[in-house]
Amino acid sequence: MSTARRLTKAERRSRRIRTGICIAAIVALLLVASVIYLKNQVRQNFASSQQDVLSAQVTTGSISATVSGSGALVSDGITEVTLPAGVELKKRYVEAGDLVEEGQLLASVDASSVLSALSEKQTEINKLDEELASLSENQVDAEVKTSMQGRVKAIFAEEGDSVSSVMYEDGALVLLSLDGYMAVELDSTAYSVGDSVTVTASDGAEYGGSVAQVSAGVTTILVPDDGPVYLDTVTVGESDSGTLSIHEPLRITGYAGTVETLAVSENDEVEASGVLLTLTDTAWSANYDQLLTQRRELEAELQALVDLYQNGTILAPVSGIVDSISDGEGQSAQSGAVLLSIDPGKTMTVSFSVDETNVLSLAVGQEATVTVESIGDAKYTGTVTEIDTAAASSSGGVTVYSATVTLERAENMLAGMTASVSVVIEGVDNAMLLPDDAVRKTSSSAYVYTGYEEETGELSGMVEVKVGLSNGSYVEILEGLQTGDTVYYTKTQSNSFGGFSGFGGIPGGFGGDSGSSSGGFPGGFGGGSGSGFPSGFGGGSGGSGGRSFPGN
Repeated sequence: MSTARRLTKAERRSRRIRTGICIAAIVALLLVASVIYLKNQVRQNFASSQQDVLSAQVTTGSISATVSGSGALVSDGITEVTLPAGVELKKRYVEAGDLVEEGQLLASVDASSVLSALSEKQTEINKLDEELASLSENQVDAEVKTSMQGRVKAIFAEEGDSVSSVMYEDGALVLLSLDGYMAVELDSTAYSVGDSVTVTASDGAEYGGSVAQVSAGVTTILVPDDGPVYLDTVTVGESDSGTLSIHEPLRITGYAGTVETLAVSENDEVEASGVLLTLTDTAWSANYDQLLTQRRELEAELQALVDLYQNGTILAPVSGIVDSISDGEGQSAQSGAVLLSIDPGKTMTVSFSVDETNVLSLAVGQEATVTVESIGDAKYTGTVTEIDTAAASSSGGVTVYSATVTLERAENMLAGMTASVSVVIEGVDNAMLLPDDAVRKTSSSAYVYTGYEEETGELSGMVEVKVGLSNGSYVEILEGLQTGDTVYYTKTQSNSFGGFSGFGGIPGGFGGDSGSSSGGFPGGFGGGSGSGFPSGFGGGSGGSGGRSFPGN
């Protein structure tokens, strides 16, 4: 019996080298085949991704831009019923959720506590009256006079004006000229001090003037103040011009009262201590008006206590549903505590966010469309009632403001439900329109294609257009096209390159299952999922099912 001859070390090395060469050759051939296959797949997939060329004509229609948002519905017009300070609540007759009618009994109060509160309120009023009496002696003079002789050149106040308002806007009630001259400054050095010149007013009137000063490139000319108009634009010589001012002005000021009469006119001469204006409402001090306001509030509180003392009960001021209620039977209110609140159930509000690009287009009074998905598809009409530009916030680098829409309460509307709001902020009728997809836009321009080559599939005839409003579906064409013009465009689908799944997958691995080595050769070369090559080369995930090579 013969035995197999044991290979020498050199023979085993030679065999391994030959085997490696064969494996390398096979791998190289497979890689070449993979590249060719992938190339064909890429070409086929890109070719199939191209959409048919679409066309559209410029049409005429209406388009509008809207501001949209959403927020929670909130009950509007909730009325709070308060218990006057110091009044003790005896019994409450309603609970949260009860439906009440206007005038219905809500609670009863302790009569003695009401009487005590009345006494305290009257004492407050008496003390306030004492303060008002002392302040009323501090009156503004009813006549506004001048302390110096001069000529009236400007009157800013008119009959009925508030003195403080005139002072805020113009800085004076009346302007006087003290030295008898008006002045005009010219940006010129072509004059000498003492030169006589003719000054022509805007109405053509001419006045004789003289050069009073030439300094730092500026010439000052004086004109008698009897006639020329304050701040009139005048001409000197052929072309020099300037604005008339008062050479030595005196501002007549004030701080309170109302203008009743004007005792002078422009260009009137007045003597020292002469009356210029007369005033009314002169009993004023820094806190006189504030104290008057406080007294009116105390009067209303006193009247409420009188009514409460006569009735001994608190009645519903409006009809509605008791929204919330507080405890406190047998206790006295310390500062007008809220006893309960009543929701009339007539209107609701919804607040929503508006970014900085649209907030200036909103205005109080604009009509809004509101939908509440939880109660159906019905559309409700509301009105923008508030735009809060003070309480701004930032979202994604954009400043955001808040707007509020008020609408009538519909059946099944509940506070807290989410409502969507849409406000038309701008609209155009008889506009030229194109589908939004037909217009290509860059950061600085927009353009369309007016030609299409069927043989090559290429678009041609690029025309730049100016666009206006857009609602996401259509865009307004302002310039560049005419109604009836045809444009061409494509919608390109995006290809999925993730894991090469869009190409059917790179051929599966040559190794064992899931890219592992099944026979000494490294795990599969296969990558993404997909059909890959025929099963003989592996196709599944990461080369699952690939052919393995023997070990040594």
